[in-house]
Amino acid sequence: MLDVSKRLFVAQGYSRTTIKQIISAAGITTGSLYHFFRNKEDILLHVAEEMFHMATELGDSFIADTDHPGLRFALEIALQLHFILEDKTIGEIYLAAYGSSQISERICMWATDRNTELFKAHNPGFTHEDFYTRSLAIKGILHSFIDEYAHYNKLADRNRIDSILGLTLSLFNLPDEEIRDTIKKTDKLIKSRLAELRGNIPT
Repeated sequence: MLDVSKRLFVAQGYSRTTIKQIISAAGITTGSLYHFFRNKEDILLHVAEEMFHMATELGDSFIADTDHPGLRFALEIALQLHFILEDKTIGEIYLAAYGSSQISERICMWATDRNTELFKAHNPGFTHEDFYTRSLAIKGILHSFIDEYAHYNKLADRNRIDSILGLTLSLFNLPDEEIRDTIKKTDKLIKSRLAELRGNIPT
């Protein structure tokens, strides 16, 4: 059901996909769907979680031989943005997720856990609330930039990604020179594995 839902969301957009279409494409009964999911928003929650964790796993696979937290973080953010730049409908899925208070809060909690894991050693004085506040700010930055891309698209793709990475990395007290170096390494890694990246775009 999730695979079918994700395929329909990407093909025609979240708002244009109906429960009836999902049931028909999955070859299931209405009762079967509602046994696992409360509604379409609940399906979107699970799709969003899958996309979030896929970016984490893909980013980690790119740099399995290093433990640099800033680079891991930057890759996860950049990969999600590349998914969106490759297919604008994926951006619409993200905007639908951010537009749901339930899903938006869950995204923030996932990000808080991940950011704590990555940056706790670098910021030993940070509390859970510190990480939550920064994750909330990052969510707002991503939401704003994705919304701009979907509706206005006045920024060059490279500038958009570099700006987001610079803003978000600075929240974890990384030195400016390290941030600049991390952005360059992220761009180089993604360019070197662009074919693999395209093969992992959600469909």
